[in-house]
Amino acid sequence: MTETAPTLPAAPKRKRGRPAGRTASQEESLRQTRTAILTAAAHLLSRKSYSETTIDDIIRTAGIGRTTFYLHFESKLALATAIYEGIADDWQNLCLELGDIAPSDVDGLCAWIDKLSQLYVEHGYVSHLVLQLPVFEPDFERRLRDERNALIDRLGSAGIGGFAAAAMTPATGPLSRERARAHLLLVRLDHLCSDHSRRSLWSAQDMATQVRLVAEELAAFLST
Repeated sequence: MTETAPTLPAAPKRKRGRPAGRTASQEESLRQTRTAILTAAAHLLSRKSYSETTIDDIIRTAGIGRTTFYLHFESKLALATAIYEGIADDWQNLCLELGDIAPSDVDGLCAWIDKLSQLYVEHGYVSHLVLQLPVFEPDFERRLRDERNALIDRLGSAGIGGFAAAAMTPATGPLSRERARAHLLLVRLDHLCSDHSRRSLWSAQDMATQVRLVAEELAAFLST
């Protein structure tokens, strides 16, 4: 059976122009090296866990030296964060599409969850990485919490159901019931889509049942 190579996330957007003193060829060389590091990490992380993957593994696979690695990433966490950032915008933009679905349209919400799950399927190793990182990197767990808060506020500003109510309460201090519900729902969606990307974990029928249940929960939240 032919193994499918992991899909790389899109490269994070960079500012136009280049730093003073660098030629176009130097910039291209740096870009190619960064891509080589990301490709090596994708190859390794699709086969091993985050804790098992070392910087030595990455530089050996990328065919670079340790100094070159640290020129691009200050740590393994910085590299993992760059990989995560490659799909974070896509995840958030898909969430904004909830505003186009009627809260009562459970079938439409099921289709939306399937679409969100497809992002995880296409970048399977990234979603598994994101589930592992909070265990080993507390700073990353705090980042995910802060980004969920920012997403709740963004969806709330768009007037999307229960997120609008959640966004009326501050992200700092004790959680309101509305913001807590929004957090729990986003975490549940994340875990559901991650399970969906590992197709051997559940049968198609079991997965469809879970998607329906979460869609019904989402419908109730959006109707708030």
